[in-house]
Amino acid sequence: MRKLTPLLSLVLASLVIAGCSSSEKNEFEGIATQELYNKGQAYLQDGDYTNAIRYLDAVDVRGQQGAYGEQIQLSIVYSQYKLGEYYKALDAAERFARSYPSSPSMDYVFYLAGLSNARLSDNWVQDFFKVNDSKRAVDNVRNAYGNFQSIVQYYPQSQYAQDAQNWMVYLKNRLAQHELEIVKFYMERDAYVAVANRVENLINLYPDSKATHDALPALQKAFEEMGITDSAQKVAQMIEADKDQAFPEIVKPSYGAQF
Repeated sequence: MRKLTPLLSLVLASLVIAGCSSSEKNEFEGIATQELYNKGQAYLQDGDYTNAIRYLDAVDVRGQQGAYGEQIQLSIVYSQYKLGEYYKALDAAERFARSYPSSPSMDYVFYLAGLSNARLSDNWVQDFFKVNDSKRAVDNVRNAYGNFQSIVQYYPQSQYAQDAQNWMVYLKNRLAQHELEIVKFYMERDAYVAVANRVENLINLYPDSKATHDALPALQKAFEEMGITDSAQKVAQMIEADKDQAFPEIVKPSYGAQF
């Protein structure tokens, strides 16, 4: 049997790809937009989020959403979240915010974005090896905090406001503990200027946190090592004044059954 020439192989491959592409494009051809939408919502109600996205995306691609456009995008945000596709959920949430910034559902979108970022900050590998939360990357923690803060600030009457507030308390504590871990890192390396800067950052951002309280001895030692005795004495007085201060246990909020 003669071998195909490289050019002929390329042509045949292109035809196969074109055929597949055409098949994909025609998957929903002939199905009315209303029917696609109804099926997408039915799949959503049944918990079949993959097919819900397929059908709702098909409506979206047609550009014939009409009165359903807002609901379609909301459903896609939620479906991506439920599938564990948290980055896709965040992309969909951002798109919704651009398309419908005045929507009465913006609090819901912020809430899903916050939960998506919170989920991304939960690393199951690090959980398995019992890595301390405070030693993990905190980009998603900061983003989640910002999402929940938007609900509390702009939608105080939202049904999600109280849970958003609970998440903010927890996430703020994680951020403070992360700063404390950085202080410890610099202390182990005798980087006293960096220690002082980090603890001052803690005091400014998280003045009432346990992490700030626990960082004060490091600040005192840093000042002593740098020969700044007046500041070291002031910190020592702060430590003495707050030595009996109690801090409530901060519990991570649970993800509701719906989420």
